[in-house]
Amino acid sequence: MDINQKIYQTDWLASSPVFYNELTGQVSHNINDVIDFSKFDFHPEGLNNYLEFGYSVFGQTPIKNIKFLRHSSKLTVGKNNEIKVEHLEDSSEYWLDKATSEDDVFQLLCNAIHQWEKSVQGEIVIPTSGGYDSRLLNFLIEDKSRVRAFTYGISNNQEDSFEAIYAKLLCKKLSIQWERIEIGNYHHYINDWDSIFGVSTHAHGMYQIEFYHKILSKVEGNNPFLSGIIGDAWAGSVNITEIQSPSDILKLGYSHGIKADSQMSYLSSKSELINEYYEIHKDKLNLPIFRVIESMRFKIILLSYLMRIPRHLGFQAWSPFLDIETALSMLTLPSERRKNRLWQKEFFEKNNLNLEDMGFKTNKSNTLNLQAMKISPLDPLNSNLLREIIHPDYVEWINRHIPARLTSWDVFWNIHRIPKVRRLVYVFNLEDKRLKAYYAYLTLKPLENLIKRRNAILYS
Repeated sequence: MDINQKIYQTDWLASSPVFYNELTGQVSHNINDVIDFSKFDFHPEGLNNYLEFGYSVFGQTPIKNIKFLRHSSKLTVGKNNEIKVEHLEDSSEYWLDKATSEDDVFQLLCNAIHQWEKSVQGEIVIPTSGGYDSRLLNFLIEDKSRVRAFTYGISNNQEDSFEAIYAKLLCKKLSIQWERIEIGNYHHYINDWDSIFGVSTHAHGMYQIEFYHKILSKVEGNNPFLSGIIGDAWAGSVNITEIQSPSDILKLGYSHGIKADSQMSYLSSKSELINEYYEIHKDKLNLPIFRVIESMRFKIILLSYLMRIPRHLGFQAWSPFLDIETALSMLTLPSERRKNRLWQKEFFEKNNLNLEDMGFKTNKSNTLNLQAMKISPLDPLNSNLLREIIHPDYVEWINRHIPARLTSWDVFWNIHRIPKVRRLVYVFNLEDKRLKAYYAYLTLKPLENLIKRRNAILYS
């Protein structure tokens, strides 16, 4: 091997994204490092897919010649910065016809967490929602005196949020030091988000920056950090219905509506990337297990923020749920046991940690975005900047529906996350326009920042 070669490799998920510039040979885990901001063109299909999914997909960003590695791949930068990409064996295929047992899964989790726990020093930070993933992580740590658990609430009175109440109760039962973090000023971090993620994904993750920043002020720093990233997907919470045509590939995006309207793009494109993906994978997509794996591979370019942000702030982030053996052992449990995560529910009942059944009064509304809008209102999008790619009427529609002064938002956002109301919203298509506008704003803002940065160079 040439000692001057640089090699980058992705794991079975591409959990640490790798971006590269086909023209310059630049490679980085940060998309901003590989963009020539003084000279770039938009990739029509890459842009429209970004708008439709809310993040970059199929290895193509919204910018021409700026790509990212898929899972199980190796990139070599050779002489004259020439880039060679090689797709390696997909080790997940070995698991597609396997069946595992719950005892084996719990043993794998226990062994992995105990081994990691012994390998790190100092207080262990665990973001703890009280949900099944963080509940399991806290339970399986051997020396609970080392754990610092932190939670944020999502309702108007964050102290009454179900996440805060369950987390507090969990930590009391396990004798773990717990603290609730008040958040809501996360729009303040929109530029910080952009400096890490750029146009690779929308900006709906700033709350994590605020959360981890505030945790950092309460610990020594450089702490071991135990994450429950996508544990829910493997455990049974994610179910992707059948994929029967290229248009169904959007289901794999699992975007929850956090996207923009690709019909408002001025750049017309064919569906070559999505059609190519479908033709290559259509047979394996008949398997429910493979659909879940692919869904997480799609979304990991966004969800990686659960590891990248704490690492950016100096934490030593790790998760057992990124390990292929642990993750796919969970995913290949019998389907009837994974449904509604029954296997975990019964485990918590057995260990007196079935918090949901203990009769505590909790608030399940989610008004966090509303709180953020009130605390730090968003600046309007610049329709003049965006008009080279996005219809200005659409941008103005977004701006009209995210005003600084909010009144009629309150009722909708207060009730939207209540399960029965959420179902009515879905069934009768009652989704509030302002929610769509907010999500579209967060999708378009990175594009605006990109154009603004280019113009600052060109016209300085």
